[in-house]
Amino acid sequence: MNYHQSHRLLGHSDSINALAFNLDGSLLASGGDDQKVIVWCMDRGAAIQELHDMSWGQITTIVWMGMDSEGRESIVFGCGRGMLHLYSQNKAAGTFVERGSVAAHSRTSIEALTLDAPGRRLASSSAHGDVCLWAITEEGSFNLLWSTRIAERHEGIRGLLFSDDHTILHVFCTETGYVHGLDVEHGGERRKTAQARSRIGSLSPSSTKRFVLVDNLDKGFTLYRFPTMGLVRHFCAASSLPWFLIKQAVFAESEALVVGGSDNGKVYIFDLPSARIVQVICHGRSKDPVQAVAAFSYENRHVIISGSSGASPEIFVHARALSGAYQARHSSRHVIWLVFLTLFICLLTFASLSALYGAVDTLLVIPGMSFLSELRSSSELSYSAGSTHNDPLHETHTHVTSLITELSPY
Repeated sequence: MNYHQSHRLLGHSDSINALAFNLDGSLLASGGDDQKVIVWCMDRGAAIQELHDMSWGQITTIVWMGMDSEGRESIVFGCGRGMLHLYSQNKAAGTFVERGSVAAHSRTSIEALTLDAPGRRLASSSAHGDVCLWAITEEGSFNLLWSTRIAERHEGIRGLLFSDDHTILHVFCTETGYVHGLDVEHGGERRKTAQARSRIGSLSPSSTKRFVLVDNLDKGFTLYRFPTMGLVRHFCAASSLPWFLIKQAVFAESEALVVGGSDNGKVYIFDLPSARIVQVICHGRSKDPVQAVAAFSYENRHVIISGSSGASPEIFVHARALSGAYQARHSSRHVIWLVFLTLFICLLTFASLSALYGAVDTLLVIPGMSFLSELRSSSELSYSAGSTHNDPLHETHTHVTSLITELSPY
């Protein structure tokens, strides 16, 4: 591995809790204890806009909603005082404006969010074990569909995940490791329960949702099969504190790597198949905990983002250029797809031309046959009466009639 620090993103004045890329990686959103959400342009490495309100409390979690029907990016974030806020981009100015908010969880912080994009539904959870499902309207309002409480220990829920068919909402309990499946269409009724072999401090699903990566709140991170929560492997990272700090871990480089934060100012990069540490990145010169991480792969480079907690919070961008072999593999894939597409277009064109030629032949042949049939019928009628023996006109007629008969199938 050869990730190196590319540049810093400066703007937060207190611990950074959340980092999230939009769908194409052009924008990054960060949130922290300073009650700010900052939207960054990744191409320029600069802030586009700072969202801030002293009534919010700390920013705990961020979710991008993708583009709406008008082509605007939208973002939802949860706060330490239980509020949800929706901001959408003004296409003309490029800035984000608030479109809606709701007091989702009273007197407690929002711990997790997850989005059902096709249904425009958002699930939220609190530090007291409450789970809510919201419908987000085109106008930006939050309509509560149902709410429930996971009653075992009133424990925090720091992970939420919809099933592939969007009918089950999986709820990940922090202390017990229980994973409850709630029926989305029937008021959050509990349908199934599994249990992880560790606590669950944070959650990151794979792109296929076949696996989930969690902070085990012990000595690193754990990979589980989803939804059975069968143990796959552990990723061990050194800890320097007598207590366990919640840290994010994410998949990187098409899920070939695992990237996790730490309580000692480092970012650990693991090889996923072997769980071996392949690189340790120092987050600047600070020994402050790194609780927030994110990763994205562009056409020419891989990027890891890390955000620190403490008195001097910083966001660092770590980059790794794609190797020639990697780019060659991806280029060859593009060439293969281009050749396949070209062949498909040629076959489609050939089939279309064949159908066109067939139609032209039909248009030409059928009127010709009709003309020949009419000519034969009229000839037979003209010479049907009287003797025609040794009549040169009759001989000509006979010759023409025989010729018509040979040419016409009728």
